[in-house]
Amino acid sequence: MNRVSVIIPTYNRAHCIKRSIDSVLTQTFEDFELIIVDDGSTDETRKVVQGIADSRIQYVFKCNGGAASARNVGIEIAQGDFIAFHDSDDMWLPNKLSLVIQEFENHPEVGFVYHQMKYDFGDGTYTTIPQQEIDREELQGNIYERLLYNNLIGAPALTVKSSCFTEVGNFDVSLMALEDYDMAIRLGRNYLAGYIDEPLINCAFSQGSVSMNTANYITASCILLARYKVEMLKTNTFNHRLEKILFDAESIGCVEQVMHFLEKIL
Repeated sequence: MNRVSVIIPTYNRAHCIKRSIDSVLTQTFEDFELIIVDDGSTDETRKVVQGIADSRIQYVFKCNGGAASARNVGIEIAQGDFIAFHDSDDMWLPNKLSLVIQEFENHPEVGFVYHQMKYDFGDGTYTTIPQQEIDREELQGNIYERLLYNNLIGAPALTVKSSCFTEVGNFDVSLMALEDYDMAIRLGRNYLAGYIDEPLINCAFSQGSVSMNTANYITASCILLARYKVEMLKTNTFNHRLEKILFDAESIGCVEQVMHFLEKIL
């Protein structure tokens, strides 16, 4: 059995998935399996993946169902002690897995480990998640309340002990966005977090990606606000999340529609 199972969900990423795969295959930590779940691609994704000769790669094709569904297929197949998530248009730094496994070994009490992510907007600007201004002590250990306040963890930065999914369940396939935020909240509610204060992945906002769909993002934000309303009210984070949703809605001119939706679900 491999120590780490790396899961890459993909859909029509023939033009960029090879470099994403290569960034995994060239890791300094080599004890892993790489599960690529093709979510119904209609381009040359299968040909690109199957053209890479490496016994650690397992390619799985499924009907289109979204990133959450694809990740769940990977989780069910995974044989590793740890499950690391990656995206097909992002690139890991070569020492990512090595540093993550070292964090687990140094802190066996944690259930999951994440690290800083660098997002490239493609116009010469970028941002980091978590933001630099957050106190680093707030990003490790019990981060549940901090997660209710704001999302800190993107799926490509997350590695989880496989056993944790028995407790928290898999990704929510009903969410068209922010399924990774929902997973992070559930993990933070049940387990302590390890954090590496280095950008170990380079992420790109690519056209057609879930992160570019503002409407899905706002809808998912509303659903999560309702789902975690009780906990957010207890921790005084509810108003912050609501203000964030309304700010995003205003940016695309749909405040009235969002308010109507919130009235129905809250």
